[in-house]
Amino acid sequence: MTERSAQSDYDRGLRPASHLRLILAFLLLSPMLETTRTYAQDLQLDLPEESGPARAQPPQGVPQKPAAKPPLEEKPITEAAPDAPQERPQIEQRERPLPAALTKMANRLLNILTAENGTNRTAIIGRVQFLTEYRERRDSSVQLSNVARVDIPLAANLLWRTDADLTLYDPRTAGSSPNLATGDLSTRLGSKVWQEPAFTAFIEGQVVFPTATNSNLGRGKYQLVPAMFLSVPIKRLDLVVFPGIQQDVSVGGDPSAKNVNFTKLNMEITKPWANSQWWTTVEPVLFIDWTQKAKTAFDLEFEVGRRLGENWRAWLRPAVGIWGTGVPGAYDWYTQIGIRYMF
Repeated sequence: MTERSAQSDYDRGLRPASHLRLILAFLLLSPMLETTRTYAQDLQLDLPEESGPARAQPPQGVPQKPAAKPPLEEKPITEAAPDAPQERPQIEQRERPLPAALTKMANRLLNILTAENGTNRTAIIGRVQFLTEYRERRDSSVQLSNVARVDIPLAANLLWRTDADLTLYDPRTAGSSPNLATGDLSTRLGSKVWQEPAFTAFIEGQVVFPTATNSNLGRGKYQLVPAMFLSVPIKRLDLVVFPGIQQDVSVGGDPSAKNVNFTKLNMEITKPWANSQWWTTVEPVLFIDWTQKAKTAFDLEFEVGRRLGENWRAWLRPAVGIWGTGVPGAYDWYTQIGIRYMF
């Protein structure tokens, strides 16, 4: 056998054995390869971007920013200014009137009561009035005067008034006797120029005619008398104050008679009593005579009055002169009693 042949036989004998070893090696390595493949597959499944379960999950959207709140809309005016706070004072006012409202009502009531009693010099109200007055004058003479007065409203704020008197005059001098005579006749027109519950203003213009039949009962001159009166109720004291001023000036008449030029200032204070069935008045009066270098006279007057039914009023008025002689309006004392019918 040659060397080549021997080698070939050797190769052929080795091939089956080699094949058998390869098969055995494959069989031994197959489980290991399977384990490696499974482990590798498990590794791949753990990758989130390639794993099946991860893909099965729904994609989570990008978290959105919370929606911006819309700008606050301006509330309507009715909401910006709610009605509740405005209604509250009105409710309180209906349940419990405010002090200012109470004061206003009280002032109005005081004005009405004094007007109905005939003691309010700023009132536009009708009346017919008669009085009798006994007066002691500073020249020792006396007089008993009977005065009739009528007030007629011409409009809501316009009043016409006329006074006339018949007087029994006694000079109380030797050889003299009492004399019945008429005094000066006066008429006036007045009007309210301001009217509020707490303050009323009344102005008037008076004309005096020299109709006296006795020089001691008149001044013998035509006179113009502008005047103004105020009404000021004072609720705390339950009274009304009536300040007044008037200027008396002569404008013609008897040339031999003295000229007239004096100012009268008065402050009447009236208080109603017993549901206004009664009233009392205190009135200081100051006269300033400009023809005698501002010589003055001062009087103090009082009054007590009573309602007699719905329309009738009666009063008694005493007065005393404090100082002043030879001044128009000066006297020692007087007592007056009167009755009036209000309409």
